[in-house]
Amino acid sequence: MQTTGIVLAAGNSSRLGRDKLLVTMPDGIALAGWTLRVALSSALDQIVCVVKPGDSLEWLPEECLRTIAGRCTAASRLRIAVCDDHAGGMANSIRCGLRTAMECSPEGVLMLMADQPLLTAQHINDILDALTSHPQCDYAAAVDEAAVKPPVAFRSCMFGPLLSLQGDEGARKILVNSRYRGVKIPLSRESFWDADTEPQLKRILDYAEGQMWREA
Repeated sequence: MQTTGIVLAAGNSSRLGRDKLLVTMPDGIALAGWTLRVALSSALDQIVCVVKPGDSLEWLPEECLRTIAGRCTAASRLRIAVCDDHAGGMANSIRCGLRTAMECSPEGVLMLMADQPLLTAQHINDILDALTSHPQCDYAAAVDEAAVKPPVAFRSCMFGPLLSLQGDEGARKILVNSRYRGVKIPLSRESFWDADTEPQLKRILDYAEGQMWREA
């Protein structure tokens, strides 16, 4: 199943008070760069990264800077999509990413947030595998206890409902609609940690540093 990843990175980091994308992780790579590297190392066929106008893209891993100007081809898996109306809400970023992804004619898309650096490629692959193995389902979503959260993979039949989203409602409106069928995949608790506040960011950095020490 050909699937394009959509990394949503057009937020304003208003709660953190500084650009979370640029926060340096223990290995010197930017926080959002961790998320993007994981997406690129997964089974996703292409990646669309949605950013706001004026983003310096300094958080991109160095190896990505050479490919962002290219079209969505097998040789260049990454595209940058600038969302001019990102301030109007999450739905605008979703539409921008999805419209760009649709240029590659995917059979599905997987959406994830740029500030979830503790996701792994295996997490993404598990969700993709779940959607492939449940052809009766419209989507496959990660679940933290009872709550459905990103990343979420959608079949192409859901592109219409996704494009109809408005404001800051995001895809949650679809996920709670009984009209659509989904499969839920439990992931490790740290995979859902985001960096909205300084305490949340510190928790991520401490965990990442501990993981690096254990793997050394």
